[in-house]
Amino acid sequence: MTITFPKYGFQFGLLIEKSNPNSVNKNIRSLFRKLGIDKVKKIFAINLADNGAKFSFFNLIEEMNGQKVCRTFFTNPYKATDKAHCERYHEFIRYFIPKGKSLDFLTQEKLNWMFSQINSYVRKGLSDRTPYELVERKYGKEFLEAIGIVKVQKKKVSLSQLV
Repeated sequence: MTITFPKYGFQFGLLIEKSNPNSVNKNIRSLFRKLGIDKVKKIFAINLADNGAKFSFFNLIEEMNGQKVCRTFFTNPYKATDKAHCERYHEFIRYFIPKGKSLDFLTQEKLNWMFSQINSYVRKGLSDRTPYELVERKYGKEFLEAIGIVKVQKKKVSLSQLV
């Protein structure tokens, strides 16, 4: 599952069991607990998911300890344009994992490494900055540590297949 911050060109992933809504919510709730209510309200105020089976219980993430912490919405069926930024940033994933390749080999550590590379890649559309730099400035290093994304030195960024 990927989580995208379109304004910053930033994306990260949480490893879930295929099409398992309980796995989705378990992973999101785990992240929310790490961050705490105040950060969740700031960082994840509004969340958009597609209508896939894995998001059947997605609206349940709205509450934490009996308190409303965020809002959830769903895209229109078969309407990729509802989350165009997310789809656009998935192109970076294809540098690492070609379309059609099984994802069974993935671990959370491999996902974190891949997204650390992607988010450390300089983008012209971000005034020659990286998504990592923008998100670090907006939400802080603590958030990046909580999601397992690290800064990769610009000269060491590699957009190639995972081993």
